[in-house]
Amino acid sequence: MEKPIRIYVETSVISAYHFAPKSMMSATRLFFEKAAEEGYELYTSEVTIAELEKAREEVKEKSLDIIRRFGLKVAPRTIEARELAEEYVNRGMIPGKYRMDAEHIAIASVLDYDVLVSWNLAHIVKLKTKRMVQIINREKGYKVPVIIRPDEV
Repeated sequence: MEKPIRIYVETSVISAYHFAPKSMMSATRLFFEKAAEEGYELYTSEVTIAELEKAREEVKEKSLDIIRRFGLKVAPRTIEARELAEEYVNRGMIPGKYRMDAEHIAIASVLDYDVLVSWNLAHIVKLKTKRMVQIINREKGYKVPVIIRPDEV
């Protein structure tokens, strides 16, 4: 039996289930339906939980509910992932101000997930980022997750 595809779901996707322009919201909902249908394993992380803790109450509650409803497993923020995120920032892949974006990519890389889905087009789903993840991850011996938008799954 083939092992299921393991997908890391970044904060922007979880919050877009309820809080996004209509086309993005419907694409997000379709992603979650397809993931359930196909038996994909969905993950997020303590970084996502930390970001949601800072959100306004309605966003936080509804987003945490999505994590529970779709059974996303919450990965820890490991030292190894923090170090890889630091490398991404130091090499100019992600601005230091947006370090948590680097941490999402690092967690998906260190924990060997197949795919990272994000609506963050400014820092994550971006050609420069994808190219640098390939370079840095290969140098450091990590797998390179496929980085895509939810509507590309």
